Amino acid sequence: MAIVDAVFAHANNAAIPALMRPFLGIEAFVRVVETGSVTAAAERLQTAKSSVSETVRALEERLGVRLLDRSTRNVRPTEAGRAFYLRCLRLLADEEAARLEAQAWQTAPAGTLRIAAPECFTARHLIPGLPAFLSAHPAVTIEFVEGAASVRLVEDGFDLAIRVVETPAEGLVVRRLATSRVVIVASPGYLARHGPPAEPADVAEHRCIGFSPLPWRDTWRIGIAAVPVRPVLATDNAESLRAAALAGIGLVAIPDWAVSDVLAAGQLQRVLAGYDTPASGILAVYPTNRLTTPKVRAFVDHVAALLRHRGLPP
Repeated sequence: MAIVDAVFAHANNAAIPALMRPFLGIEAFVRVVETGSVTAAAERLQTAKSSVSETVRALEERLGVRLLDRSTRNVRPTEAGRAFYLRCLRLLADEEAARLEAQAWQTAPAGTLRIAAPECFTARHLIPGLPAFLSAHPAVTIEFVEGAASVRLVEDGFDLAIRVVETPAEGLVVRRLATSRVVIVASPGYLARHGPPAEPADVAEHRCIGFSPLPWRDTWRIGIAAVPVRPVLATDNAESLRAAALAGIGLVAIPDWAVSDVLAAGQLQRVLAGYDTPASGILAVYPTNRLTTPKVRAFVDHVAALLRHRGLPP
């Protein structure tokens, strides 16, 4: 139950400080508008239906305005109620921010940490580092939502996202963890059959595999050249991109962190290594309207140290 309605059952109690009285009933009113029902609002707030009704009526009396039109079937906001509802949403958001700020002073990381991250990066770097983190912070649980597409952090309820991008979106708090550089690789078998490209323009004559989320899926930036390619295979999954390279299907432009192990093992070989290719930041991002909690700070510090230990450049 929210702070502003923590005294639901005492809405008409004269002992309530005058400073608090204007806020009583606001969450109840908002939930009634959202659900269209006093009963449903009471269920969401886990309180009695009578408490919701009485609290909202008391709010109307204090304001001197009818906020709701009530019938036997439903409850709808009046014109004044609709305008007041929008203001109340902002007030509840401020109250939530105040609650998070207060909780952020706790010293020990705790609670569920919901993280959006690229699937290949999660599997190859985040998961292997989790045992040490969870051992150090036993009160924290992790939920990964994996994929290449960006997510809405606030709307979808994420605490944090790990993004591999050249330029982060505005309106986010960003901490750079490492650098990701695209490398062009192929299997030894493919290169034995087709020969390695000697210069960027040669890539256009090769069988290529495209990564759909990249803005340069059909045009590879190699040095100062923009080379048009016609992928024989395209995928939106970095693990499949890696697998296609290992299968010898063709040349692949892929982040270095996704293939560093198989490059070291000789299962893939880099080509055109003397030419610059695009680099992105591996970033931890979180909304500006949320205070960074101990669980987020602890995880981001852990990942930054982990990537340094694994040799990813800053």
